[in-house]
Amino acid sequence: MTIRWALLGTGRHADGRAAPQLKTAAGSVLAAVLSRDRARGEAFAKKHGIAKVHISMDELLRDRDIDALYDATPDGLHAPNAAAAAAAGKHILIEKPLALSLAEGVASSAACRRHGVKLGVVFQQRHDAVHQEARRLVLAGEIGDVVSALVQLPLAVSSRSAAPQAAPTWRTDPAMRSGGIVMSIGDHAYDTLAYLLGQDIVEVSAFTDATRDNPPDERAGGMLLHLSRGAIGYAYASFRTPYARRPFEIHGTKGSLILTNTYSYLIGAGEDATPSLELVNDKGRTVRHFPPSDCFRLEVEQFNRAIEGKGEPMTTAEDGLRALAITDAIYAAWRGGRVAKVADFMPRS
Repeated sequence: MTIRWALLGTGRHADGRAAPQLKTAAGSVLAAVLSRDRARGEAFAKKHGIAKVHISMDELLRDRDIDALYDATPDGLHAPNAAAAAAAGKHILIEKPLALSLAEGVASSAACRRHGVKLGVVFQQRHDAVHQEARRLVLAGEIGDVVSALVQLPLAVSSRSAAPQAAPTWRTDPAMRSGGIVMSIGDHAYDTLAYLLGQDIVEVSAFTDATRDNPPDERAGGMLLHLSRGAIGYAYASFRTPYARRPFEIHGTKGSLILTNTYSYLIGAGEDATPSLELVNDKGRTVRHFPPSDCFRLEVEQFNRAIEGKGEPMTTAEDGLRALAITDAIYAAWRGGRVAKVADFMPRS
């Protein structure tokens, strides 16, 4: 079975990662692209070898040659796009976050469930080979009971573009994004940490450098996480430290895992692109190297299998809702100077 995809958006991410990897995904054909600017859409289609250009969502949804949508549009468009896709009977894979708010995410999930279409959320770093192996080792008990874990995730931008006076974009528009670095990439940090540990985040506290409450405009944030089987996690994300590395550490009662150069799609100029995994225990120290993974391609391939009835998306709608609830809890904890329980922000069944 071949899934015929349409890509929503022609921005930098769509151009650099989504389109190239979607084209190479097994069982897929990138059949159309949506752009409100026809000239831009046609240039994008020519570059990536895409047959069709649509300039409106209505036009695209009437296209019977499209089975699924990959949504690479700004955050504020995710919920209306999901509702429209569901009503048209088209499956939709949405770049995280699932929606601008938890209420919108609940509505998106309900619409897709009601119309019998698949909904997935792109937390693609779950697919990274080095992350997969770390998760396998943790779940197999190779480092004993996990006591603590930490991840540092700086956004690999130049010091010039990271400056506070950088030109506004949709990312600074509260109608398109509901927060700063926590919403931009901090959710990748805490999601990957919880996924590797095989535990849920149940309580959070946080500090940020935000100067405004609503919407927050934080460019650096530290998140303290209490997980469901007792592990303590720390996730840090920043726009302000362009030369920082991306270490990931997991420490257990019988050993430790040290990951370097993961999140390879964020790699900066001059950095080593080879992820590594170091295992330290009473037997000594071993280091393994991994090739960078085509995480977006793997995300699409798993979503294709879900459409075919062979399992679920890597990150389900329910996972997407939990991610939004965790983010809400983090902001509430930061604003209130307190510990916030994630369950208090989860939607009621």
